[in-house]
Amino acid sequence: MWLKILAFELKYRFKRPATYIYFAILFLLSFLAISTDVVQIGGGAGLVKENAPTTIATMMAILAAIFMMIPSAIMGVAVLRDYEHDMASIMFVNPISKFDYLAGRFVGSFITLLFVFSGILFGFILGEFMWWRDVDKLLPFSLWNYLHPFVWIVIPSLFFSGAIFFVSGALSRKMVYVYLQWIILFIVYQITAILFEEIDNRSLASILDPFGISTINVETQYWTVDEKNSLTIPIAGDFLLNRILWTTIGVLALIGGYFAFNFNVVRSRKGRKIQRAVKDAVAATIPIPAATQLFGFKTTLKQLTSQTWFYFNQVLKSIPFQAIVFFGMFILIVNSFYMGRTFGTYTYPTTYLMLELISGFQLFMMIILVVYSGELIWKEREVKINLIYDAMPVRDMTNLLAKFFGMVLIYVTLLLALIVTAIIIQAARGYYNFELGVYFSTLFSDTLFFLILFTMLAFFIQVMVNNKFLGYAMMIVFFISTLVLTNLGVEHRLFRFGSSDLGPYSDMNGFGHYVPGFSWFNVYWFGLATLLFAVATLFAVRGSEALLKIRFRIGKLRLSRSLSIFIMTSVIVFLLSGCYIFYNTNMLNKYQNSDDQEELQTDYEKELKQYEYLIQPKITDVTMDVDIYPYNRDYEATGSYILKNKSNEPIRDIHVQLSTDFQIHTDTIYFDRPAVLSENFSKFGYRIYSLNQALEPGEEMEMHFKTSFITRGFVEGSPNNTVVFNGTFFNSSQFPSLGYNEGFELFSDSDRKDYDLKPKDRNLDRDDPRGLANSFFGDDADGIMFEMVVSTSPDQIAIAPGYLQKEWEEGDRRYFHYKMDVPMANFYNVVSARYEVMRDKMTIPLDSGEKEIALEIYYHKGHEYNLDRMMKAMKQSFAYFSENFSPYQYRQMRIMEFPRYSSFAQSFANTVPFSEGIGFMLEIEDDDDVDVAYFVTAHELAHQWWGHQIVPANVQGAAMLSESLSQYSALMVMKNEYSMENMKEFLKEEMNRYLSGRSGEQKREMTLTKVESQNYIHYGKGAVNMFALQDYIGEDSVNTALRRFVEEWHAYGDKDRYPSTKDLIPYLRDVTPDSLQFLVTDLFEKIVLFENKVNEASVVKKGDQEWEVTLDLSAKKLEADTLGTETEVPIRDWIDIGVYTFKDGKEQLTYLKKHKFESNEQTITITVNEDPVKAGIDPINKLIDRNPTDNTKAVTFSDEGT
Repeated sequence: MWLKILAFELKYRFKRPATYIYFAILFLLSFLAISTDVVQIGGGAGLVKENAPTTIATMMAILAAIFMMIPSAIMGVAVLRDYEHDMASIMFVNPISKFDYLAGRFVGSFITLLFVFSGILFGFILGEFMWWRDVDKLLPFSLWNYLHPFVWIVIPSLFFSGAIFFVSGALSRKMVYVYLQWIILFIVYQITAILFEEIDNRSLASILDPFGISTINVETQYWTVDEKNSLTIPIAGDFLLNRILWTTIGVLALIGGYFAFNFNVVRSRKGRKIQRAVKDAVAATIPIPAATQLFGFKTTLKQLTSQTWFYFNQVLKSIPFQAIVFFGMFILIVNSFYMGRTFGTYTYPTTYLMLELISGFQLFMMIILVVYSGELIWKEREVKINLIYDAMPVRDMTNLLAKFFGMVLIYVTLLLALIVTAIIIQAARGYYNFELGVYFSTLFSDTLFFLILFTMLAFFIQVMVNNKFLGYAMMIVFFISTLVLTNLGVEHRLFRFGSSDLGPYSDMNGFGHYVPGFSWFNVYWFGLATLLFAVATLFAVRGSEALLKIRFRIGKLRLSRSLSIFIMTSVIVFLLSGCYIFYNTNMLNKYQNSDDQEELQTDYEKELKQYEYLIQPKITDVTMDVDIYPYNRDYEATGSYILKNKSNEPIRDIHVQLSTDFQIHTDTIYFDRPAVLSENFSKFGYRIYSLNQALEPGEEMEMHFKTSFITRGFVEGSPNNTVVFNGTFFNSSQFPSLGYNEGFELFSDSDRKDYDLKPKDRNLDRDDPRGLANSFFGDDADGIMFEMVVSTSPDQIAIAPGYLQKEWEEGDRRYFHYKMDVPMANFYNVVSARYEVMRDKMTIPLDSGEKEIALEIYYHKGHEYNLDRMMKAMKQSFAYFSENFSPYQYRQMRIMEFPRYSSFAQSFANTVPFSEGIGFMLEIEDDDDVDVAYFVTAHELAHQWWGHQIVPANVQGAAMLSESLSQYSALMVMKNEYSMENMKEFLKEEMNRYLSGRSGEQKREMTLTKVESQNYIHYGKGAVNMFALQDYIGEDSVNTALRRFVEEWHAYGDKDRYPSTKDLIPYLRDVTPDSLQFLVTDLFEKIVLFENKVNEASVVKKGDQEWEVTLDLSAKKLEADTLGTETEVPIRDWIDIGVYTFKDGKEQLTYLKKHKFESNEQTITITVNEDPVKAGIDPINKLIDRNPTDNTKAVTFSDEGT
C-alpha cells in the first residue's frame, strides 16, 4: 500500500508548478555560479580552479544551506496538508496502516526533494561546458568531482533536514513549527561558525556543523593549491563523523516521529468529552443590542490599533517566535565570549563592539521578517476565516497596515531586548559605559529602517505571487540578487533596494560623515517601499477572487483619492530624493564602479608603462604648510620640493604623478626655472613638464605646488576616511610624487587577462640594479629633510614627523611647526584630533654618553586601558633594540590614536598612528593573555630600525627585511617579558596565518628571501621561522648578525644602493655553526614543512620524585614547490621534545630539549622530577607543521616499576 501512496505523492508533487520553480531556481543559480562571475558562492581563491573539487564541494554545501527553506516547504507539508485540506479523516482509515501512510509520504516527498536539488548538480555540470569559460581557470571535466559532494554533502543534508521537517510537520500540524526547526539548524551552524574562529575548537565545529560548511573548511584549511585542485574531501576523520552524526539524527527523528505520530483525526479522548459537553449545553438567549455604525477616521484608527495589537500579540506569544528569540539571544551570548578577540585576547565590550555583535542577530531578524510576513498575510486564509473576515466593514488598507505595524512592533520589541541583553553582557564584563544614545541611534535608524523597508517588500511579494512558499523563495532569491547586481556592474546604491551605509561607529568620530548619505538613501528607498506597499494594498486578496487578472480589475476600484495622494507622495519622495542623491554622488562628486576603476588602471598601464624606469630627479627636501579644517572635512596644502639630479645624465622632462582621488586637487605646480606642461594625462593625474634648460647631474631645482582636499555633499559607497571631524590621518601619498607609479596597475592576473594585459610582473630580482637603486618607499627620493607647519581647529592637536619648534594660536586656528634635523624616508603623515596626552621619557646609553627620548601617547579620552602597557612596550623596545641593533636615531616617539576605519598601526619617522581598533581597547587581565597591545607597539617601534634605519631595496624579499625582522624584534622583547606559553599561543596564531594564507595564494608561494606582497609569508612564516632560528643558534647570535647588518647598511650612509635579503643572509650564516647551515637554507631559501606526531606517550614511576616518560614519535620533513606540491626529504634535524608536568596548580612545560632525528620513527625516553601530564614533539610549534594538534598527547601511566 505504501507504494501506492508513494506514487500518489510523486504524481501530486510533479503536477505542482512550485516543484519546477524550485528546481529552476537552484539550476539557474548553480549554472551562473560555475559559469560566470555574476553569482559568487564560496568559489575558489587565487590559483584554485573554478571547478576544483574543494570549490564544488563548498558551493554545494552553501547552496544546500541557503535553500534549506525548500526542504521545509516540501517535507514539512507532506502530512500537514492532509489536515489543512481536511483529508486526514479519509486517509486515516483501513486498509492504510500508519507505516504505509508515513513511508509513502516521506519517500515520495524525499524523491521530489532530490529532484529539486539535482538542479544544483545539473546546473554545475552544464555550466562547465559553456563556450565563454576561461579554460585557464578550469580543470579537465570530472563527473566524480560533482557526484562526490552531491552524494556525501547534499544528500545527507537533505535527508536529516527532511526527516526533521517531516516529523515536526506531522506532529505539530503547524507549518510555523517546521520553520522553527529550520531556524534551529541555522543556529547550530552559527555556533559552529563561532567555534571555527578559535583554532582549538575547529575539530568540534567540524563535527557539529549540520551543513558541512565548517567541516569542509577545517578539512581543507591548510591544503595547498595543488591539493585543492586535485583532491576530493576524504571520507574519513571529522568529515565522516559529521555525516554519520547528522544522518543518525535524521534516522532517530523518523523513528521517534513514527512512534509519536497519532494515526487518528481526533487527538485525545479529552477533546471528545469537551465536544460532547458542548452539544448537551442549553443555549442561552442573549438580546442583540442595536448598533450605530461609524466609519470615520476615529473608527479606522481604533480598528487599526486593535488589529495591530492583535497581530503583534499573535506573533509575540507564539512558541516558535519565542524559541527563535531565545536561540537568537543564546547565540548573542555565546558570540560575546569570542567578541573582539585578537590572538585569543578579549577586547573591552564597547558599545560599537556590542553593535557589531548584534549585527550577527540580523540573520534571525531576516528569518522572522520572511517567515512572519508570509504567516500574517496568509493568517486568515490558513484558518479558513478569510471570507468572514473580508466581509467585515474594514478599509482595504487597514488590515495590511495592521499586519505591517504588528511586525514593526515585533522588531521594536526585539531591538529593545537586544539592547538590554547587550547592556547585561557589558555589565557582566565590568564595562559600564553603556552609551544608550549610540544603541538607539544605530538600531532604530539603521537596523529598524532596514527591516521596515524589507517588510514592505515582503508584503508586496506575498500579495503579488499569492503563494506563501513561493513568496519565501522569491525573497531569498531577491536577497541573492542584490549581491548578483554588484557582480553585474550595478553597484550604485540607487539601484540596490534598501542599500544605505551608516558606516562603522568610532568612539573618536561617532558615525561622522556617513550620516548625510545614509539618511538620504533611506528617504529614497522609503519612498519606493511605501509605493510597493500601496500597490500591495490595491492587489491584496479580499474575498474568493485570487487571480491576478481579477485582482487588477478590483484594484482599480480600490484606488481612492486618499490612496492616490499617498501613491503620488511616495513617487515624488522617491524621485526627488533620487535626483538629489544623483546630484551629490555623480555631479558634485565622481562616481566610478569597479569596472570603471579597472579600465582606468588598465589604460594607465597601457599608456604610461613606457615611463616606468625613466630617470628622474630625487626629492631631497620637503617643506609644507597644511591647513586642516576637520569640521568641514577639507584641507589646503602648499609645499615645495628640492629636486636633485643624482644620475649621470641630464634630465629635461619632469614626470609628476598626482593623486587620483577625485577629492584631492592639485591646481598649481611650478618650478624655479622655466618649464612648460608638454603632456597632460589628466584622467591619470600624470603630467610631463619640459624644462627649458635640462637639470644637469648634481644640479638642484625647486618644485612648488598647491594641493587641496575638498568635500562636497556626500559620495556613493564608502567615503574617504582620511579627513574626518575627529581623527584625521593622511600620508604623503596624497601629495605629488615623481615618475610612474607601478602601484596603480591592475594586480589580479585574472582581471588583467580580461583587459588583454600580460600577467603582472613579479617584483624585480634581487640582483636587478633598477630595484637596488631605489627604496621600497618609492623611487622618487632617498632620504629627505622635512619641515611642516600644520594648523587645525583650536580644540585639536595636529602632529607630523619631526620635532615641535613652535606652537601658537591665531584667530580660530591652532598652529604647530615641526622640523626634522636628520634625513628621513619620504614617507610622512599628518594627524589631527581632540587628544589627551600621556608623556614619559627614558634614556638609552650611547658610546659617547646617553640620549634622552621623549615618549608620548596621544589618545582619545576614555581609552586609557592599555596606555601603561604601550608605554612599557616603548621603553623596553627602545632599550632592547638600541642595545642589540643600534642606537635609536631620533629623540622622541609619539603614538597617535586614529579612528577604527582601518585596523592597523603604521610606523613613520618618530611617529606611529595607531588604530583605536587594535590595542587601545584590549582587555588584558590574565597572565595567559597574549598582550597584543604590547606586541603591536613593539613591532611598530621595530620599524624604526627595519624600514627606517635599514631601508630595503625595491626588490623581492624587501618585506622580509622590514616586516619579518620587525616580527622577530618584537618577539624577542615579548619573550623577555612573557612566558613560553604566551609565546606558544602567539606562534600558533602566526603559523595559522601562514598555513591558511598559502592555500589561497594568488600567484606562487615564494620563499622568505624572495617574498613579495604576501602578508601570510612575511608576517606569519617570518615570525615562526625567525623565532626558530634564534632558538637553534641563540638569540645573541642572531642579534650579532643583525647588528653587523645595520652597521654596514644603515640608511643614508655611503652605500650606492639599498640592501636586499642577499645581503642579509651572509650575516646570518656567519653566526650559524656549520652543522646548522642547512637550517638557514630551510628557513629562508626553501619552503619546508614538517609532519610531527606523538603516537604514544607512556609513563612509569621510578621513585618518589622520578618519572620515566617514553615517547613513540613520528617526524617527517617535506619540501614544497611554489604551488604546494610536496616531496619528502631525508630528515637530519634537531627537534624539541617537551614534557608538561603539573606544578603550582597548573600544567607547565618543565622539560624542553632538542633531540636529533635521523629517521621518521623514533622512540625517546626522558626522566623528569615532576608528575607528567602530557608530552610530545615540538610542543611550542617552532617548526611549520600543518597539524600541530597531534604534537602533544596526554600520558598514560603504567604500573611497571612502581
